[in-house]
This record gives sequence, C-alpha cells and structure tokens, in this order.
Amino acid sequence: MKHLLVPLVWSASLLTAVSPLPAAGSDIDTAFSGRYQNPEDVFALGEFVRAASDTGQFDQAISTLEEHLIRHADDGRARLALARLYANVGSWDLAVEQVTDALATGQLSGGEQIEASRLQRRASRAASGVEWFLDVSAGVRVTDLDVDVPYSSWHDRTDTGGYAKADGAVRFDLGTGLGDALIIAGSAEVDRHYEDNFLGDGPSFGLSDGDLFNARHGRVSLTYDMGLPVTSIDAARLQFGGFAEVQTYHQQIREQALGGLARLVLLPTVDTQIYGEVSYSDLSQSEGLLSQSRLTWEAGSSWRVAQSHTLGLLGRGLREEDDSGDATAEMSEVGVSYLGILPFRPFNTIWTHQLTGTIGTFSSKNSIEYDDIKVFTGKHWRIEWANQFHIDGQNRIDLSYSATRRNFDPAGNVPEIIEGQSSLTQSVSLGFTHRF
Repeated sequence: MKHLLVPLVWSASLLTAVSPLPAAGSDIDTAFSGRYQNPEDVFALGEFVRAASDTGQFDQAISTLEEHLIRHADDGRARLALARLYANVGSWDLAVEQVTDALATGQLSGGEQIEASRLQRRASRAASGVEWFLDVSAGVRVTDLDVDVPYSSWHDRTDTGGYAKADGAVRFDLGTGLGDALIIAGSAEVDRHYEDNFLGDGPSFGLSDGDLFNARHGRVSLTYDMGLPVTSIDAARLQFGGFAEVQTYHQQIREQALGGLARLVLLPTVDTQIYGEVSYSDLSQSEGLLSQSRLTWEAGSSWRVAQSHTLGLLGRGLREEDDSGDATAEMSEVGVSYLGILPFRPFNTIWTHQLTGTIGTFSSKNSIEYDDIKVFTGKHWRIEWANQFHIDGQNRIDLSYSATRRNFDPAGNVPEIIEGQSSLTQSVSLGFTHRF
C-alpha cells in the first residue's frame, strides 16, 4: 500500500524539516494583531509567520518575510525561515537563493547551519530536476497470538524479534508543464519472527508447524507519474508502472511476484483527495504456493479538516487464483483513518500519528502445493496505530501498535477444532529511522 512519492499533499504539509506545533485557529488573528501593532518587533514577526504557516497561509508568511528582508537584508534567521517556506511550496530555486544568503550572513547557530546546509543540498537537487530519499530503519517487534482453542502449534504465544529495513526512491522531473516524472523506488527488509502458515496443521503437508526465522522481503518498481489537464478541479494525476517483488513466508515457501499497477489521484480542492488503484501480480515463479496470480484494488478519499488533521475513508480487496482460475484467497474490507499532529512534544520531538480501523471478510485455501487442501473463511477487524516522533528533519523514532481479530466460520474441511473459533494477534514495534 506504500507508493513512494505519491503527491499526497496532506502528509507533505504536516511536517517540514523542523516544524513547530500547530497553532489554534484563532492564533492567526492574534498574531496578525500583534504584528500590526508592533511592525518592528521581530518576536511579533516570528509569531505571525509561525501562525500563518500552521494554518496553511504560506503566501502570507512568505510575503511578510520578504517585506521584512527589504528593511533587514542581513537577517540570516529570517532568510532561513523564508527558505523553508519556499521549499515547502516547491519553489526550489528561491529556496536555494535564500538559504545560501542565510549561510553567508554568519548569524546562524551551529544547529541552524547544519539544517541550512542540508536544506541547501536538498533544494539544489530538486531545482536540478532530481529528488531522492533513503530511509534506513532498525528496531524490535513483539507479537502476541491469543487463540480460543489451541491446535497443535497454533496456540497462545508471545514472540520477540528484530527487524531492519531500507526504503528509497529517486524522482526525475521530466520538465513538462504538468510536472510529469519518472520514479524508481525500492525497499528491502529482514524481519525475524515466528511463522506458522498452517494454523498448526503443518504435518498434514509433511512440513514443520513453524519456527522463528528471518523473513525477507524486497521490492523494486518503476512508475510514470503524469499530470492530467483539468479545469473544474484543483489537480489530477495518473500513475502507472511495473514492479518485481520477492518475499519469504516460511523456509519452504517463497513468493515471487512480477506485475503492474495503475493509480488515479484527484484533488477536487487543496483539502480533499479521491484515489483509486488496481494492481496485478503474476505469481507463477513462486515456490510452494498454490496461488498463481493476484489482483488487488483500493479506493478512498481524504479530507483535511485542519492544517494538521486529516480524515479518510477506504475500501480495498484482494483475489488470488490458481492455474485453473479458481479462487485460492479473497479478502475485502472497508475502513476509516485519521492522520495528524498531536499537541505534545515528548523529549522535544514532534509527534505525528496515523490511526486506521477496518472490518471485512476473508477466505483462503491453505496456499501450498499439496492435495489435502484446507479452507478457511471468516470475518475480521483490524486496528493500526502508527506514531512517529521526529527528532529533526533526518531522524525519528517509530512506535506502532496493531491488532487483528479473526473469527472463523464453519466451512468445508476446516479442521473441526477451529470451526467457529477466533484468534487475536497483537503487535508492538519500536524502532529508529534515519533519512539520508
């Protein structure tokens, strides 16, 4: 579900390199009054710029700083603030100019000089038509499984394992009027956890029930991101491309996918988004899988109710088929989401979070190549809460919690002991991410 460098303006506007906490709606009026009454007061200037930025009025903040610099051209901190704003709205050439002048004043503190140098490099790359990022993360994850009725290895357990991953992308601006771009993205992850694909029924297939092992996942993709000409809405973009993906589920099972995707993003206004996506994967080169193909879809919308708060709706589904066209797995769910900045600063960090809840149904055959096929159907609900504590523009702490409840229906040749039973899987992960 992660599509790197997709133009989701809400996420991008939540956090710049070093963002202040969001201002209340009435702060902009108070700040404007203070600025009007004390036009030469630099503290009143800073408060107005902060309040205007937090409410999305970047043009007001930019014009205020530009006016200030006409009279105080050697104010290095004001130039750095202006460079941040230009970068936030994508005016990279102006951002380079202002951050270069800010460094030349010699007024910046050590920390500000480091920030300014990083911003200068980032803005220079973007101005040349190439943007990139690389996130490297490592951490620990604790997973707890609670089942109604134990069944062989499928029983209550708590496992702890580490993970390491890297995500990156390079975006090449093609210089068109609608901002077309070519995006090359990739990710790699190693996650040590307990895997039991067979719900305790592994011996039926001549395999062990499960064990702790190093699961591996890798993906590379090439996407063409094109702007569409529109008149009645704010913007529209179409993205399409291909990908290759490899993932291990079990020592004897490896999924190898080669496929394509298409995604349409509509922005009726600067505060609303509607999107739809479809993806197809050929799984025929996989090892130990019954499924030979996969079709997924997702659609949803988002509404930014305030500068730092966004609500969303989503629906998504999946269907896998064997080589005869019969379904081996199906899933559908609908949900709601909330994305925002919390009004607290633990350890002087900026706390952003996303909360997602979904409900749906599932149906799957035990997706391995043996004659004794097991069928599992039921309903599920899922909660995911992802938190990021931003230390600065390059470092953050990641803390997440997820819970999935599965209620199994009586169906076919499901092992009788789990018919009508349920399971609850909970997971907590804590990690650190550095952006290069």
